Amino acid sequence: MRAAIAAQSWLRPDTGRLTPVDTVRIVRDAWSAAASHVELQVVATPSGGPRSADALAGEVRAVGGATARDVGASVVLAPAANGRWEPAALRAALLGLAAAGEQRSIVVPLGDAPPAGDAVDLWGGGLEAARADLSALRMVALVTSDRPLLGFTGMSAAVRDGREHDAALASAAQAQEERWTAIARAADPVASRRTLVGPGRLSDERGTGAAGGLAYALAAMGAHVAPAAGALAELTGFDRAAADADVVVAVVDRLRAADLDHGAASAASSLAARRGVPCVVVTAELAVGKRDLMAAGIAGAHEGAAGEGGLADQVRRVAQTWTPAR
Repeated sequence: MRAAIAAQSWLRPDTGRLTPVDTVRIVRDAWSAAASHVELQVVATPSGGPRSADALAGEVRAVGGATARDVGASVVLAPAANGRWEPAALRAALLGLAAAGEQRSIVVPLGDAPPAGDAVDLWGGGLEAARADLSALRMVALVTSDRPLLGFTGMSAAVRDGREHDAALASAAQAQEERWTAIARAADPVASRRTLVGPGRLSDERGTGAAGGLAYALAAMGAHVAPAAGALAELTGFDRAAADADVVVAVVDRLRAADLDHGAASAASSLAARRGVPCVVVTAELAVGKRDLMAAGIAGAHEGAAGEGGLADQVRRVAQTWTPAR
C-alpha cells in the first residue's frame, strides 16, 4: 500500500505553528511507527502565502528586494525582509530578473495577504512602462482567493463581510472601491486580453482581488493569476507522489470553509479524485461539517490536539484507521 501526505503545518500549544519541515518529520515518524509496511511519501507543502518558497527545495539567491529560489523550471520569489510583499521591492526583484534574461517561469506566491504598501507602487513610473520592462518574463501570481478586484464579491466587499453595520468601515470600503474602479478604468484597456470564454476585463477575473489588489497589479503587468494549491502541488512534487497512492492525506493546522477551495486539503482532494482513492485530512482545528467535507471530496477529517504530541498521536490513529492490516 502507498500513502501520499501533504504536510503543511500544525498549531503549537501556545502560539504559532510548526514549520512544514518539522511537520514532515513528525508525520513520517508517527505513521511509520503505526504502519511500517506502508510505502510512505511525505511532502512539505507551503501555504501559498508570500513565504511559500521557504518550504521548497532549491538554491536561494538575493535579487532586488526579494529572494529567489530555483525550483526546477521555475524561480519562486519570497520577500527578503518579512512575511509581506513590499511592492517597490518586488518590482526591483522582477526588474533584476528581467535584466538578467531569466527564461524560467517567475512564481510570485501572494496567498491573500495584503502588501506592506500600495499595490500600484509595483508599476513604478507607470503601467505601460512596467509592462514593457517585464515583457520578456513569464510571471505567475499564486493566490488563495477567487475574488475579483471589483464588484459585489470583490476586494472591498470582502472588507465589509460580516461587519456591514460598521459605518466607518463601510465608508472606507466605498472609498477603496472608488479608487480601484478609477485605477481599473485606466489599466484594464492597457492589460486587455482577448478571450472567448470568461470576463473580458482584467478587473473582473477571478483572483485579481487577492492580496489587497497586488494580484491585479501583477496581472496588469502580464502575470498569469493561478490558484496556489495546484501550482504548489506541482512545484513540491506532491502531484507525482499522489499519482500511484492508495490514500492521499493533508495535514493542516486549521480546516475552514475557505480551505476546501484553496490550500493543501483542496490539492489533496483533487489529486485523490483523479485516482479514485480516499482523501483524508488531519487538522488541529476543524471548522467544517460532514456535508461540506463530502462536497469537497474529503472522505474523513480527523481533529487532534495542538502540539507535537497531539500531531503524532492523531497521525498514528489515522494510519491505523486508513491502512489495512498487513
